[in-house]
Amino acid sequence: MPDDATAIDAAAELVAVQMALARRGLGLAQAALAGARRIETLRHYPRGDVIDTDNRSQFYYHLHRSSRCPPEEHGHFHLFTRRPDGGFSHLAGLSLDDRGWPIRWFTTNRWVTGETWLAAPALCADIDRFAPRTAGRLAPVARWLGAMVRLHRDSLKALLRRRDAVVARQLQRRKAEDFFEDRRHDVLTEQRIDLAHTLSRLAGTPPPTPGDN
Repeated sequence: MPDDATAIDAAAELVAVQMALARRGLGLAQAALAGARRIETLRHYPRGDVIDTDNRSQFYYHLHRSSRCPPEEHGHFHLFTRRPDGGFSHLAGLSLDDRGWPIRWFTTNRWVTGETWLAAPALCADIDRFAPRTAGRLAPVARWLGAMVRLHRDSLKALLRRRDAVVARQLQRRKAEDFFEDRRHDVLTEQRIDLAHTLSRLAGTPPPTPGDN
């Protein structure tokens, strides 16, 4: 968890975005689809991704099934850092349920996104810089994602270090290219999210009991 001031600011932005969307009858999953009338498996929403070159941040949302997806998952974001040469590296995935409530963070093998692979120390610095901004219908989604990353910054860095440990164990017994392109290995590490509990802790109130939300 980042320091409380940073966490409280991030939490306030999260709640503000979610409340504004709720007043329009939208959850985060619906907002991420940006009014798409036809939902296609594996298509990026938006087409071409949201790319903020000034903040070196990129993201998209999509839907597909996998044996590693939680049964309640609606879809997930992929978050990236942009390289100065135009390349990109994956920071984390973020799963949402049907209500648009975040349920897990996860990291992926290289083949999943075709990224430029970077070790955790470099990506941890990029976690601190992730702050996508865009105009139009996806502006609130970009703000919400930036706040989610700030709120879970330390957890995400730990998740990336665990990812590197998984990769290191694999590379002790096989070639790097074989592992990085192995379709049997998609999600490398994951962590469930209990956002209601986190927000309650920051607000100094008891966490909700099952069924409250």
